[in-house]
Amino acid sequence: MRWNKPNLRSSLHGLLGRDAPASTAWVRNQDLEDIRYAMIQSLAGLSGGDVARMNMRLRYAGDIEALWYLRSDLLAVHTPLRGEALAHATLAQLTLLFQGQLPRALGGASKPTHL
Repeated sequence: MRWNKPNLRSSLHGLLGRDAPASTAWVRNQDLEDIRYAMIQSLAGLSGGDVARMNMRLRYAGDIEALWYLRSDLLAVHTPLRGEALAHATLAQLTLLFQGQLPRALGGASKPTHL
């Protein structure tokens, strides 16, 4: 006899990834939204299908890790529209916002403290 009988609802939630809490649930919501806003703002003034798709992906990213992994896609959108140098400079500025927000396995370092 099974202790955990799966049903259709739990199976669908499992497929959608809604059962398990994110490994970075400790990240404050405001930090997540600040980073999301900065990434979306980096697209301001740009247009096209790739920009619109990237904007939607950023808006619907579920956690800080999803935003972290979207950085390379954001770079790919910026590069043909703004040039490689400006695209990399933008990515470098956005990457700084992630300091202290990610698990160490993803390159998360602690926020610098000023004495």
